[in-house]
Amino acid sequence: MFGSEASDMRMNLFVRLAGVVFIALGVLLAFFTVTTTPPLISQVSSVFYLISVLLAASGVVAALAKLQ
Repeated sequence: MFGSEASDMRMNLFVRLAGVVFIALGVLLAFFTVTTTPPLISQVSSVFYLISVLLAASGVVAALAKLQ
């Protein structure tokens, strides 16, 4: 029983850590999209913004999730 609890704790930690990494990747992608020189075409930048929002949103969900 103790091994199962330790395994669950490690899995929760891994999922939360993956969530934080996804949030960081989303923020960095949005930041680098904004600061490119010369500016990207609006159609291309909107796709990058969408990808960064999806990464950050999935990171928030993963960081707040609790595995049962």
